[in-house]
Amino acid sequence: MTTQEYPSLKSMYYQNQAGYQDAVNQRRDNLLTIKTGLLISPFKRGFRTSDHFEIFYLPVLKISQLEEQITKFSSEIEKKMSALPPVARDQVFISNLIDELQSTNEIENVRSSREELGTVIDRIKQNKGDKGRFSGLVNQYIKFQDNKYNKIHDVQDFRTIWDELVSQEIKSDDLPDGEQFRKDGEVIRSGDRVVHRGDESEEQIIADLGKLVIEMNDDDIPSLPKCFIAHYFYEYVHPFYDGNGRTGRFIVCSYLSRKLDMMSAITFSSAIVKNKDTYYKAFTEMANPYNAGEATFFIITMMQLLLSGQQQVIEKLDDDIDLLQKANSLTDDAQLEQPAKNILFILCQATIFGKYVKPLTDKALSEYAGLSRFRLNKALASLIQSGYIETTQANPKTHRLTLKTQQALFSN
Repeated sequence: MTTQEYPSLKSMYYQNQAGYQDAVNQRRDNLLTIKTGLLISPFKRGFRTSDHFEIFYLPVLKISQLEEQITKFSSEIEKKMSALPPVARDQVFISNLIDELQSTNEIENVRSSREELGTVIDRIKQNKGDKGRFSGLVNQYIKFQDNKYNKIHDVQDFRTIWDELVSQEIKSDDLPDGEQFRKDGEVIRSGDRVVHRGDESEEQIIADLGKLVIEMNDDDIPSLPKCFIAHYFYEYVHPFYDGNGRTGRFIVCSYLSRKLDMMSAITFSSAIVKNKDTYYKAFTEMANPYNAGEATFFIITMMQLLLSGQQQVIEKLDDDIDLLQKANSLTDDAQLEQPAKNILFILCQATIFGKYVKPLTDKALSEYAGLSRFRLNKALASLIQSGYIETTQANPKTHRLTLKTQQALFSN
């Protein structure tokens, strides 16, 4: 059954109001319907209505098709990543992570730059104990590279994630004023228009998040639909005055990293930025009273966004792998001793894959190449003399490809 053959309940209401309630009941009571135990009050004219609907969905064919394609793309991404040399693999992750962090900030109108985020990542990877702007955000995402994920087993875990992720970026007036979360209501506006109202009290927030913990750990609900329903409900509850969006998307990324792969996960916000209207419309439709809590179409939209992010990763990897083959040929043809060739190939990888990533220092080059500083310096001197690289920084000592080498690498 296609989505054209499976209309939304809202469209059915406008087509046949007399038969609408029967249609709602048929969907809710269908033997295949998956119910979540999560109750929402729909949104109308700037306020939550007095109705309560349990979120449910039907596993229509489109969801199965998207799940299959997403799983296939995830395997393809992992295969391509595992075939990359270590330097390239590291640079690809960091470069995509920078795009993801910039995107999640952009969605919330938080000002940042890719260069700024690249600097924070570099300091954290060098264990410099960075406590500055965005350090919490970077620290949490970068753990994916070491297969460290945030699992949620208790309501307190939501507060812990918020603390570690964004608390440093939040203005004092917007810090939680309840025991764990906000204690007063929160209204989300777009200009003068009210677009959402979160839970009205901390008591309600804690109760709803408690139900969400149960849903997130329910093995009877398939992984991807469960993930995206949880994403909607977390944003529906809106437990903090600020930082909800970034925290909610991080929770999605952490879950997708465990269930799929880290590269698929860290493209989710980037895909949203490219499809903002689609993303926000899915939330609006989910909250519409006439859709009666059905999440089928919300799940489909989120899965399509995830799939589009995966496609972008695969296309970019394919382009960069072609360049890597050129770098291999350039290195092989160079009249250099093997240690110098190895260093040249590493710097080519950093140039191809490391947009906005801080340049590799000589110390990092030594570690990647497995060379002593004496042998490294000898190789670097040979590369400089041959015109392949140049010194860009004295402290810490850093080198990069010369413009001539870059032109040879990127020329058609």
